[in-house]
Amino acid sequence: MTHDRLIDFERVLNFRDFGGWETTDGAKVVRGKLWRSAAFSDASDADIARLNDMNVRFLVDLRRPEERRHEPNKWPGETTRTFVNDEGAEGVALPPHLVALLQSDLSPASTRAYMMSLYQEIPFDPRLIRLYRDWFTELAEGGAGVIHCAAGKDRTGIGCALTLMALGVDEETVFADYDFTNQAVDLEKRMPKIQARMEDRLARKLDPEALRPMLGVEVGYLRNALDAINAKYGSADSYMSDVLGVGETQRAVLRDKLLD
Repeated sequence: MTHDRLIDFERVLNFRDFGGWETTDGAKVVRGKLWRSAAFSDASDADIARLNDMNVRFLVDLRRPEERRHEPNKWPGETTRTFVNDEGAEGVALPPHLVALLQSDLSPASTRAYMMSLYQEIPFDPRLIRLYRDWFTELAEGGAGVIHCAAGKDRTGIGCALTLMALGVDEETVFADYDFTNQAVDLEKRMPKIQARMEDRLARKLDPEALRPMLGVEVGYLRNALDAINAKYGSADSYMSDVLGVGETQRAVLRDKLLD
């Protein structure tokens, strides 16, 4: 059920279909409409050709401007509507996770603590809220969409979790979809390259064990985000309605478009 969701590209990572799950009332989320991914900065010509054949109508890129400048997407082309948002993020030289590494003692505990705090912030970041709103607005229009960030796991993970919850998927399944990142990306294989790239940008040596909590996902991270949402808004439904503009009417439209 899970592994056929992952599309095996040459150089695009963590690209997968997060449809196909059942809702609490027995419907099923359609396949081939909800895609999540890492960035497309490394995409090969074959990857681009394959992506072009997938009839993706829109793409929401959750990355900040410095991330897009440093690793610009090679896809999509002009036929796919692309959403970005640079609000409040101009002039930043390094992504926050690299700043956090520079400022920390580089222990696994400090990296995990950073990730836990990051997940409490993501749902309330005005720049990301705008992009999540764009994602839901476009989904309601119909067609296939891609939501992605750099690794396709944190900012993307929260966006996908909210999407599945809006469609009526139960929480346990939402967490299972989120946690699949750890199987979708071969972290052991990729660790040396990621470590070298981070060391180059930071000009300091890094311990792989200290990086690990930042490079995979942990269910506790997403739990922390949802707890922060519940603490501030009472429920994920209220947050989606009040902050993302996805109230009962909008959810009904989404379910009509995206459920079998």
